[in-house]
Amino acid sequence: MRFLCIYFMIFSRFFFVDLLSRTDIYKTLFNRTDLHCSYSCSRNEYHIVSCCMCSMYKSQKELYSLTVSYNDILEYPEIEIPNVLNVHYQIKHLFRYITRLPVNMCNFTRIVQMDFSYNQIKRIDNISCIKSLDTLKMRKNKIEYLRSDTFSGMKYLRNIDLSYNRLRYIEPGLLLNMAASLLNFDVSNNLLTTVDITNILWENQPAFCETDFSFNKITSISNQLDWTCKRNTQFGYGGYVNLSNNNLSHFVKFYKIGFRNIFFLGKLLSYGFDLRENNWICDCQMYFLASKSSILLDKMHRSYFEVTCHSPPELKNVLLIDIIKHQSLDRLICNLTIADRCPPKCRCFYQPSRSRTVVDCSRTGRSGLPSALPLRTDLEIDFSSNRLSSMINNNHETKITGNESILYYYSKYIRKLDLSNNSIEIIPDDLMVELRNVSFINLSKNKMTKISRNLQMFNPCQIYIGEIVIHCKCKDIWLQNWLPSFQRKCYNNTRVYCKYHHKKVHILKMTRLELGCRLYNDVILCLIISFAVAVFIVTVSSLSIYTIRFELFIITRKFLKYCKGIVVPSDAYTYDIYISCNENDVYLRHWLTSSFVPFLQEKNFSVFLPYRDCQIGRLREEETIDIMSTSLNFVILLSENCESSMEMWIKKEWKYAWYNYRYDINREIIVINYDMMDYQDVTHKFLRAFLKMNSFINFSKKDKLIKAEVYSRLQHYHDSVFGKKLCNGPRTRRNNDLDTDIEMKKS
Repeated sequence: MRFLCIYFMIFSRFFFVDLLSRTDIYKTLFNRTDLHCSYSCSRNEYHIVSCCMCSMYKSQKELYSLTVSYNDILEYPEIEIPNVLNVHYQIKHLFRYITRLPVNMCNFTRIVQMDFSYNQIKRIDNISCIKSLDTLKMRKNKIEYLRSDTFSGMKYLRNIDLSYNRLRYIEPGLLLNMAASLLNFDVSNNLLTTVDITNILWENQPAFCETDFSFNKITSISNQLDWTCKRNTQFGYGGYVNLSNNNLSHFVKFYKIGFRNIFFLGKLLSYGFDLRENNWICDCQMYFLASKSSILLDKMHRSYFEVTCHSPPELKNVLLIDIIKHQSLDRLICNLTIADRCPPKCRCFYQPSRSRTVVDCSRTGRSGLPSALPLRTDLEIDFSSNRLSSMINNNHETKITGNESILYYYSKYIRKLDLSNNSIEIIPDDLMVELRNVSFINLSKNKMTKISRNLQMFNPCQIYIGEIVIHCKCKDIWLQNWLPSFQRKCYNNTRVYCKYHHKKVHILKMTRLELGCRLYNDVILCLIISFAVAVFIVTVSSLSIYTIRFELFIITRKFLKYCKGIVVPSDAYTYDIYISCNENDVYLRHWLTSSFVPFLQEKNFSVFLPYRDCQIGRLREEETIDIMSTSLNFVILLSENCESSMEMWIKKEWKYAWYNYRYDINREIIVINYDMMDYQDVTHKFLRAFLKMNSFINFSKKDKLIKAEVYSRLQHYHDSVFGKKLCNGPRTRRNNDLDTDIEMKKS
């Protein structure tokens, strides 16, 4: 459907052109009023544009014939000065064997027609000076090379005939940049071996009739300018491109000639490409184009679609269009050789219609696996009807490094594997693991007496073993669950029979007792023991984690905070520090009021000290909740009197500090062990966790060291959290902080 939409988008503007009158066609397409459509084209109303272009005639004007003479002394041709000037001229100089164009040719810019056929001219580089030229005929000369600017600026040039010359190379871009009214370009019967895509497609010209490259020696289509077809690229009304009777053998890959989007090929549906009488090799490289062309065969048919295969021999002289119509695309294959790693005596080929690479080594008398296989995906390997006794390389051929079997190395590439009708006795367990993604494996008619339990990894319809007789034991009871029931369609893939009382009994009909199974199952017992051990481990681990849950939480929180590098806006909290302490301790209060709190305030921290800052008459617990919810850091001074005190509000401060610390990763708790208490003397579990982890400040240190350690902890966090606030403050404050740090370190 998408392809059809592109088709209508491209051709809608051509239908509009067809609605134009015969008089307006050339004015619209080429901005020319001197060209007229043949009257006979009025009968062909559906193809009036193509008919007019290719059977047009110019306004009748009398052309004065110029005479070319040859100067024997100077040895060059020249045009004789005519008696009548300022008229339109024509030149016909045939069979005169001149080797160059007239030297004074550029003096006659009103030449309309020029015919120098059947001479020996080698170069026409200066032809572009004849701006009025309409028709150029240089048939049967010795021209070998065309530059991309040879016809630059010749906007009236309609016909070029360079057939039967010695052209070996045409610079890229000659026709792609032809923004004129050129309709016919004939370089047939030359010596071209390649043609550039920019000399086949006409991007800047609205229409053309025919480009003829026939009867050359073209073997490929190049893209030397790395030209690319884009969404807005237009190729005009198109025309007929004749590439017949060359040496083309394979269709070019479209992305190499600029069509990286395959749907852009719809822009060329108005073109006609004649590819007949080439040495086409109808193999796998032809498949892509053939499969995509089937959509157009029912819509249009032209004689030049009848491309004939030249090889392989079985398809010689067969029309490619018949292969497509009869849906015989399976015949488009590429045979692989020893150079492609095809094993000796085997037949290998790539078949794109089925997306497979076949390696057929059946009935080749092999006693061992080969040392190499084609390096391609979707391999279908057939080693059936040979003398293989093992699935590993046990012959004298080269082995794959690190593995004893070629099947190990190629297991990820194999789609189907046929080892039937051999003498294989054992399937290696590790090899079965490697082959678990193979869609089908045939191991029937071998000498196997055991079945590996690794077959459980396979779908029973995925593997074919055929009939096999084994000595059944209780450990083989898994086969009863793995094998398909008698009603399944793949029941006959693998049929396992047990030797029981000198009879063959299908294992699906055997009971547990007949297989020799005991009343209890060792596997179930192992599972129960394993489950009990797992429950014990989980229980012990859970209790251990619950016991140290606070320590784990603090460690995890610090790690997350370090990794995230969180930055908090300066206006997120009202107070930077909330201090919780035993207010009944006179010495502690004196130290806080006279030393510690002033130190923090000098560092521009906003500090809330409850016994100093609480409002008189307000409920203490309510105020504590409000203040702590807007505080960023909590400094807790731990003392013995706190633990024995009956003032419950102190313990509530600890509870609210932990609550805010737990649910807000931006907050921090700093514990100062005022009375050097041991963690066993602390009843609050989260405070005990800080002491266990040695994450506290010992008050036995000097006063300056305590301040320095508190400040260093806050300072590290202060740089990231209060960075915004510091940036708004005076520039000299940061320098003062650095001086304070230096003094503390010296002390």
